[in-house]
Amino acid sequence: MAEPSDWQKGGIRYAQLKEVVPDHLSPEEIQAFFVAVRGSGKGRLFNPFTPFEREFVIAATPDGVRVLKLKLPGVFRASVKSTVFQGGGEAVSWDGERLTVAGAPYRPISFHTEDAEEVARLLASSS
Repeated sequence: MAEPSDWQKGGIRYAQLKEVVPDHLSPEEIQAFFVAVRGSGKGRLFNPFTPFEREFVIAATPDGVRVLKLKLPGVFRASVKSTVFQGGGEAVSWDGERLTVAGAPYRPISFHTEDAEEVARLLASSS
């Protein structure tokens, strides 16, 4: 299966996130990141309030994991509101559908599963 394109991952918004996330965490290096929602995330396609659901960026760095809260409405905006967690890779587990960071489950949004797997792999190898 082909890897999702940047357009599928969010188009212009994803391209902006690729600039905003490294800038926000500078001078720390970003190895990989993905966009997620907290909790199960099921039913996003059928929920009329999906554009107002809080989204997060989960980033792998050489020092561990960073969870960034995006400003609302997330699907239209590529702006970081705050850092909600910063810690080592030992605080992370991947179950094939969700990345759990310090007890909070994050489900990758559509087309971000491969990036989530990469983040989980990088964090597992760093801890």
